[in-house]
Amino acid sequence: MMDYTCLCLLFICISYVSSTKLHYDPRVTVKKEGITRFSFENKPNINLVKLVSSGKQIIWVGGNESLYSIITTQASSPHQVNMNLCHDQSKDSETPHCSFRISLLRESVDRNLLFICTSDDGNTKCCNLDSSYSQIDCFVSENYEPDINEPSLLDGNMLYFTKSEKGLYRINKNDKNDNIWSQSTQAEQTYLKLIAGKGQHQDKVYSFFAEKHKSRDGESEQWIPRVSQSCKNDRGGSKSLLQSSWTSMIFSRLFCGRGYEFTQMIDVATLETDSDAQIYVLFRNYWNMSAVCVYNMTEISTVFNSSKFNSGKVPANHRPGTCVSDSTRLSSEVLGFMKDRPEMKESVMPENGPMLFQHYQYTHIQVDRVRGQTVMLLSLESGGVHKVLEDTIEQPVFIIAEYLPFQQETHITSMLLDTSQHLYVSSSNEVVQIDLKTCHVYGNECNECRLSRDPYCGWSGLHCTSAAENQVRDFKDCADITQTQTDSNSVIKAKLHAPTSAFLKEKPQATPSEIDVPPSSKHFLLCPVISHHATYHWEHDETRADCVQADNGCLYLIESMNKTHEGTYKCKSSEEDYINRTVVEYKLSMSRSDAHRLTPVLFPSFLLLLTVFHVLHF
Repeated sequence: MMDYTCLCLLFICISYVSSTKLHYDPRVTVKKEGITRFSFENKPNINLVKLVSSGKQIIWVGGNESLYSIITTQASSPHQVNMNLCHDQSKDSETPHCSFRISLLRESVDRNLLFICTSDDGNTKCCNLDSSYSQIDCFVSENYEPDINEPSLLDGNMLYFTKSEKGLYRINKNDKNDNIWSQSTQAEQTYLKLIAGKGQHQDKVYSFFAEKHKSRDGESEQWIPRVSQSCKNDRGGSKSLLQSSWTSMIFSRLFCGRGYEFTQMIDVATLETDSDAQIYVLFRNYWNMSAVCVYNMTEISTVFNSSKFNSGKVPANHRPGTCVSDSTRLSSEVLGFMKDRPEMKESVMPENGPMLFQHYQYTHIQVDRVRGQTVMLLSLESGGVHKVLEDTIEQPVFIIAEYLPFQQETHITSMLLDTSQHLYVSSSNEVVQIDLKTCHVYGNECNECRLSRDPYCGWSGLHCTSAAENQVRDFKDCADITQTQTDSNSVIKAKLHAPTSAFLKEKPQATPSEIDVPPSSKHFLLCPVISHHATYHWEHDETRADCVQADNGCLYLIESMNKTHEGTYKCKSSEEDYINRTVVEYKLSMSRSDAHRLTPVLFPSFLLLLTVFHVLHF
């Protein structure tokens, strides 16, 4: 019965995805353009785990025992920050013991550069770093040890951080007697995000996490996505019940996907608006399909304020989770109810259905709002990054581009989006900057720029460029721009983009390339593929032929050159309403000499192409 149910659900997933006709493949692939690498090759045994932005053109890179800074406007090597992070201040020894690890790293809430915690044998010291890397406003705790990989939050004098094995902690930097720790739980937890409430929710803090539970059949385990709400001014319970523990923490489940449930929460990103905050949650399901569901804080707050509780007798005179001025005076009835970690009966629903990604497994998510449109940046398990446009309900996603920031497949440890529209990704030993405004990769024509649908880009009247750089002409003007540019415009374009851009090669040729091919020789024509959303074909005289797909483009194969193969060959592309565009054009003639037969070096590759050709056509 279980196997049959799984098969039915899988069929529903596949049918749903197929019926939506989404663009699951990236339209273009970017390997070099706009990508800057910062290498740590000369620093052995480094393990980069965290990226933090100071908002001052500096990216901080945290390892287990070291801190580095990268000046983003300079193509220089990362600089190791030299500062005394030792806990042992003893002056009796000439070589005092100094063993520590960076346990928390995040941006500071004031004018300081950074907020950092280091831990040593259970003791933790947290400080702000000023512009001279001096430690100021430090405080020490002997009972708490954060983890740099866990989420944290600074809100006034309060530091919140999570321990996935235990829960949510709060430390008052100015009062060590006003600290809160979580109740122990038997369930395995993975925390992903902490968010401070704003506006009407400014007295609350929210945590997003996944919790492992037994499935309904009792034989397997499954992850349950959850959100919790707590009061910032919670002081814990009485001495006999929930002392120094949360008395206001209530829980609700996050729902994503009916019939093909997405329950494994992978990452969380937020997008602030004038009146609300949207929460973008990256999920995965049993079949390793990825999805993004979007929630808003107003709906989350409504569930916590109005939904019934799942179990237990609710206290009559106090709704659990309501903030009070002194939680230590709550009644034993209320504290007893809160001890059982009360959960809402109603789940938090997303704004719309899930945005599905059938073929990809993502690991991180960042979200940006550009010219009224939402762009998601999603990292792949292989180390690539997808730039995805959140679209309409009918077609929820459009994968604009895939960036390949690393020279080989690797695991991305951290991902950061700064205010200058640059994305930073790190592996264990390298940091890469991706300029999201690299627009010339889409081509040199108005329609090519339009079809990219990239909110970071626009048409300047001459080329595809950053929308912030020039007054962008409306794309409806593309209809007034002829595909054949004047010689002067071509020269200007070449000066703007060319000597480094390989994409000028895709510009339609004014005259076809003439090629002489020896009789009876093997030959192939190559058509470069820019858009993977377009269809390509070859035209020769009155005949039309499909492409033979290869890694570097679209091929036309000639097994043995003869008179019938002479003439003009045009590779044409069609995408949406931009049809039959000539990408490249060749004029083939049969020569009288066989001096230019396919060389032995190319011959094995050509045989492989012919094999592919026969497999595809027979």
